Amino acid sequence: MVFFSCQSEKTTEIIPQDLILEKKMIDVLIDIHITESALSLKNFNRDSSLSLYAYYKRDIYKKYQITEEQFKSSYDYYAKHSAIFDHIYEVVIDSIDVKEARGKLE
Repeated sequence: MVFFSCQSEKTTEIIPQDLILEKKMIDVLIDIHITESALSLKNFNRDSSLSLYAYYKRDIYKKYQITEEQFKSSYDYYAKHSAIFDHIYEVVIDSIDVKEARGKLE
């Protein structure tokens, strides 16, 4: 009992060095979700759909000058912080809704 009471459990959170800032993360997620949606509307077989998605995702990463690893570590970081993550996805959903209403989904 004494052993446990003397230990102080400090968890130091590590922020990814190459964390994608919220605004850019929102833009990336908007493009990713629009791409996913567009591909799901097509009648591609599963393999073709996955290949196309991988191609478009690489294009998105290139557009925003990020790597897949950077995206994944940033996504994981934000997912661990529900308030920030919820805010990001509120903006993503609202932005997609506005684009859809304006007929500007690409």
